[in-house]
Amino acid sequence: MVFVYHAFSLSFLEILIPFFLVTAPFLFRAKVGLRFSRSDILTGIIVSALVLLPFCCSVSLMGKRFVLPPMGTVLFQLAGVALPEEIYFRGFLQERLGNTPGAVVVVSALFALTHLPQLIFYLDISSLLTFFPSLVMGFLYMRTANVITPTIFHFCANIVFLSLL
Repeated sequence: MVFVYHAFSLSFLEILIPFFLVTAPFLFRAKVGLRFSRSDILTGIIVSALVLLPFCCSVSLMGKRFVLPPMGTVLFQLAGVALPEEIYFRGFLQERLGNTPGAVVVVSALFALTHLPQLIFYLDISSLLTFFPSLVMGFLYMRTANVITPTIFHFCANIVFLSLL
């Protein structure tokens, strides 16, 4: 579905893909760890700061300016990208594979593969690097069994990336 979305610029898939990602676990009657725990939210914020702030500082030293994307883009990154992807990849796939370090690596590889069309159609080499933040997201889920924690990191990483374009 992601390949078709990028290949043919079918904008309706921008809504259908997140819908699929959220509903697939429930179609398989899978339990997804989704709760609003203060400690898990705080963990997501702290890890985001620890991982992303050094990156932001190094990029700003190279003269790049951060420009926050429009609010609609920010909201879509949260509700249409980060949360559905974390529900599917961490809450569903990683959980089904055992929520182990091996599962984190396998799911991160699958996550990176779904970003491959960006390389193919837009020559976006950075899409290959999604494997590495996916490892962070996977280990956050492994530690907390809560998709909110990696969703926070995923959202922050996407906003930082988009702010540098």
